[in-house]
Amino acid sequence: MDSREVADMVGKEHKEFLRTIHNHIQILESAELRSQDFYIKDHYKTEGNNKSYKYYLLTRKGCDMVANKMNGTKGVLFTAHYVTRFEEMETQLKKQLVPSYMIDNSIQRAERWIQEQKERERIESEKLLLEQQVTEYQPKVEKYHQFLDADGLMDIGSLAKELNIKGFGRNKLFTFLKDQKILMANNLPYQKYMGRGLFEVKSVPTSKIGYVSKTYLTAKGADYITDLISKRKPA
Repeated sequence: MDSREVADMVGKEHKEFLRTIHNHIQILESAELRSQDFYIKDHYKTEGNNKSYKYYLLTRKGCDMVANKMNGTKGVLFTAHYVTRFEEMETQLKKQLVPSYMIDNSIQRAERWIQEQKERERIESEKLLLEQQVTEYQPKVEKYHQFLDADGLMDIGSLAKELNIKGFGRNKLFTFLKDQKILMANNLPYQKYMGRGLFEVKSVPTSKIGYVSKTYLTAKGADYITDLISKRKPA
């Protein structure tokens, strides 16, 4: 459900409701829970205005969380509304999932058969893409296998150790990545490199301040950085 609609239903301004959602997300992520299971971030534009505005899509879990914080008539009405809405969605999905051969109406059967063929084509396309990615990444995984953890990620300091370049240790590698505008000042990667699958950021526990965000390389990222270093001009 759209956060703008939910805000109206619970009697809040949207910007006020967004603050509530942000608070929930911070609590969830501090406990290492997936906030995306509750709230999915998106943007919209208004007619005649190119400016982008933030809103969230609330899953059923997200609606449950909002409802659990409400009392009285508003809470009852909101719960009744979203439960009904999700039941309607589920009913519609069940209708769509009925196999074509079980539909008596010839037109509806043909429409469902077309949907089934499109779904098969989509699955085959995704399968082919995954197979190509495995073929591409497997040599890189094998190359760095001793430094990759169970998630297939590598600490940046481990890459410095793997490279074994004299005078090019962990600190020098971080400096190099910042100079190349790959890492920001806080050692986190720029979004475009995250989007290319070169890095992942994970929350890791510390002895002093709870959890911090730490940058890890994928096997693809390690190969990219290694190639970049090999092309650098000698100091």
